[in-house]
Amino acid sequence: MTPFDPNKPVINPRELLRKEGPLALASLLATTGYMVQERVLNDLVQSIMSGMPHLVEGPRGGGKTALAEALAEACNLPTFYLQGMQGLKLEDVLYSWDGTGQEVFVKQALDSGATLDDARRRQWSSEFLVLGEALAAYELASREDVVPVFILDEIDKLDPSIEDMLLQLFGRGFASVPRFGDVGVKDQERWPIVVLLSNDIRHDLSVPMRSRCLYSWVQLPTPREGVAILCSRVPEAGPEEVAWVAKILDCVQDVQGVRDKPALREGISLLKALVRDGVRGINEQVLLDYLCHLAKRHNDRDCLVEALGRVANAVNLSHPEIDSWVEEEFAQRSRSEFRVAA
Repeated sequence: MTPFDPNKPVINPRELLRKEGPLALASLLATTGYMVQERVLNDLVQSIMSGMPHLVEGPRGGGKTALAEALAEACNLPTFYLQGMQGLKLEDVLYSWDGTGQEVFVKQALDSGATLDDARRRQWSSEFLVLGEALAAYELASREDVVPVFILDEIDKLDPSIEDMLLQLFGRGFASVPRFGDVGVKDQERWPIVVLLSNDIRHDLSVPMRSRCLYSWVQLPTPREGVAILCSRVPEAGPEEVAWVAKILDCVQDVQGVRDKPALREGISLLKALVRDGVRGINEQVLLDYLCHLAKRHNDRDCLVEALGRVANAVNLSHPEIDSWVEEEFAQRSRSEFRVAA
């Protein structure tokens, strides 16, 4: 678990939505640099208010993980995170028992005069129950006046057996632990905010799992939205740097042979690096020096190396649409800064 920052206010997103509505949540997300699409915002609101898990699918680089992280950061909420992968066990997701601690306890209890039946009964207590990330989020919600966030990344990589383990928890808000009882929170108003992320490329989630969720498909941002996101995520960048990266991303989409086209994730990484290093202009050598931000396969790199001249030329030419979008973003920023200063 990543705890909330005690030096910042904790915001209950359900109360925020009741009092101020969805636009207030969108504005709060924007403070982290995340620009949420309107349709996804509507779905997120429904998930938060209902307590149902939000299943978010979409292509790589669309901002799925950033959405969940932005929500936790903006509201300063404790966050539980589980990376979906083959080989996860019950103990990683729900619970396990501290067997060594139980053995020591039973021995000490017997030495103190307790009966064997009494010692064995008392060993199945919360003192020896070790919670996995998913169940720990629900348990925290049951005893603290805070709304945790549980992020399950790449859920499409989970083994079906692990997926099945989560059905009761997501459907009822608690899991039944043999010899102990129910763990979690039955009041749906107090359920954690659960965000399930999937690239939808490994295996299809089961019908019972999908039926317990509210669903969003996140489209890749449009080029216009991409410019706004670059400005938001890298506020230290100037208009020239933002225009460079927007033109690079636009141009490489047409480079033949590139299997994994660089998306906004790569663009943000590149923009941060250019600003950090104080790059003053773009040419073939600069593009080659920073190509590791764009190419993630050997063949993709080879194809992009061959196209560096064309890309550099495109970056240094006027692009009416991109140039106007960048101008609009920075003009809007200037107006906002003026209002704050006034």
